[in-house]
Amino acid sequence: MESYFDFIDDKCIRLKGTRIGIETILQDYELGATPEEILIRYPTLSLQQAYAAITYYLANRQVVDAYLKG
Repeated sequence: MESYFDFIDDKCIRLKGTRIGIETILQDYELGATPEEILIRYPTLSLQQAYAAITYYLANRQVVDAYLKG
């Protein structure tokens, strides 16, 4: 799963090959956007990347929540 991300430091997690941070995807997801709707907003992402960001969040909720607060 981590192969979808670039862990720049403890304050920056980006989708590999993009300048889009995981927080951008998760913000839209939390507002009710589906992965397909997220792709419309960020066409440089693949559907796999959108699902990977959401899956990573759901599997690592405490870690990602701490990252988002930090």
